[in-house]
Amino acid sequence: MKIDEWRHKIDAIDMAMLHLLNLRAQLSIEVGRMKCEAGVPLRSEEREQEILTRMKRLNPGPLDAETIGKVYQLILDESIRTQTRFGYSVPAATKAKPDGPPPAGRKPARR
Repeated sequence: MKIDEWRHKIDAIDMAMLHLLNLRAQLSIEVGRMKCEAGVPLRSEEREQEILTRMKRLNPGPLDAETIGKVYQLILDESIRTQTRFGYSVPAATKAKPDGPPPAGRKPARR
């Protein structure tokens, strides 16, 4: 196969990846909306770790686990950034715990 044919295949894969990344972003925006409505912080370290661990484990190569981790960490970071850009965010520091005191710097609600 000639180099142009290989490049054509790579271009097709790039288009598919672009489509899938944007589809993933659309789903992530919806998750951000739901989290915002529920008062839940966008970032879940536990969920992010699950994704990173799963993708590294499922990786057949030739990319190594470190590379997969970097790629998916960027995807996760950009998902949060996109959710925030669409107006969905609940900062963890401002969320009061049920039946607990308000976060530092905030006054308790009057009843």
